[in-house]
Amino acid sequence: MTSQEVIKLLEMYSNQINSKIIKDLISDHLPIKQKTQKLYQSYSGDVAIKTRTFDDVNKINSKLPNDYRGDIVDGITGYMFGENISYVIDKSKLSETEYKNASERLNTFLIKNNIEDLDSTTGEMMSICGHAARLLYIDKEGNEKVMSINPWEVVFVMNQTIDEVQFAMIYYEIEIIENGDRKKRTRVEWYDSTTVTFFISNDSGDYDLDLSETKNPLPHMFKYVPVVRYTNNNLLKGDFEKVEELIDAYDRSLSDIQNEVEEFRLAYFAFYGVEPTPEVIKAARQTGAFNFPEGSKGEFLTKDLNGAVEFLKDHKKTLNENIYKFAKAVDMRDEQFSGSAMSGESRKWKLVALENRAKTKERKFVKGLREMFKVICSAWETKQIKLNYEDISFQFKRNLPVDLSYIADVLSKLNGQISDETRLSLAPFIKDVEGEIEKIKAEQEGKVNFDTLPIVKPNDGNIQQ
Repeated sequence: MTSQEVIKLLEMYSNQINSKIIKDLISDHLPIKQKTQKLYQSYSGDVAIKTRTFDDVNKINSKLPNDYRGDIVDGITGYMFGENISYVIDKSKLSETEYKNASERLNTFLIKNNIEDLDSTTGEMMSICGHAARLLYIDKEGNEKVMSINPWEVVFVMNQTIDEVQFAMIYYEIEIIENGDRKKRTRVEWYDSTTVTFFISNDSGDYDLDLSETKNPLPHMFKYVPVVRYTNNNLLKGDFEKVEELIDAYDRSLSDIQNEVEEFRLAYFAFYGVEPTPEVIKAARQTGAFNFPEGSKGEFLTKDLNGAVEFLKDHKKTLNENIYKFAKAVDMRDEQFSGSAMSGESRKWKLVALENRAKTKERKFVKGLREMFKVICSAWETKQIKLNYEDISFQFKRNLPVDLSYIADVLSKLNGQISDETRLSLAPFIKDVEGEIEKIKAEQEGKVNFDTLPIVKPNDGNIQQ
């Protein structure tokens, strides 16, 4: 059932959600749920090689998973979110008092929600599953809070004409005690632009209003749907999704090599013209020697792995290179990247593919942040905090080795050519540009005029101007 079909159905029922629509949405969402859960499980280590079996149970079966998925996700997440995102309000759109109030409110929101960690968590989930989600709510103290929710537990009903979330449904399993028995139930939270309605499944699989809620539906205190979607790309694909087969092939190859190594260590001894008895084998283990009758002999059987080793080495290298190439990731252990002679600037040229992917993710993330602040500012409006979500900008800084001499040279050459705020924002080690500008002004205004300093005569200690 498409979003437009859901919207039309709701219009027929005066925008009142019912059990049939909930069941249809959950059923249609099942393939997406299974896919995103599988991606998350594989990132967590539940990969194909761990379940590999052979028909011959006596054959050595090494199972060596290689955490390429983690390396790809952690690499892009660290690159984009290793440095905190800066949240900046446009001062030109507000009076001094309005700007002060809005800044205080924004800073409080960022601190109370530990936004640096939340941004990193959301970016990580986007990278793994292809999309992520956040839920906004008002806590018991009246503060605006935001939390990350599992993307496989959220259904978004989009208004395709304006590309906005029209409705959102969160569903998850809970355990209840009914008549002394523990039972699993599915709980549903249905969000529209003003309220959240709670449902719970019954024994027949239908959905009833959750009577445990004192007020249902419940106003959520925002003017828009407070569930925000963050997409990784237009196809909603995870960053390692395209190379999963290559990663599985690498796991199999390395595991097979290990099998050969272990099989090689199990040396076999061939007897010619004689069949040894258990007593002979036992004596050989004690003495280290065999006594062969005339006309018989024995020798160890060994495998010639020289050619195979070179082939497998090249095969592994090809798989490794293709994994990082097609995932648009960087192998930080590659000598061409991590060589000590390379500068931070020269490394950047090797990050072009990664940077292109990061730019796409950044644009998608900014879209999600704007949607989030659109919801938050609607709550601040009721508290007389004047701030348009469009007046908040977001500055990303890449987490890279810093060539300070290069940065200093650029900042010096740009002095007087562009605004100080823009110039200083280029320095990755400056976290708070506005604060740095204030410090510079304070230092300039507080410069000491040595001509007006008092003079102390060494003979009597009196001070003269």
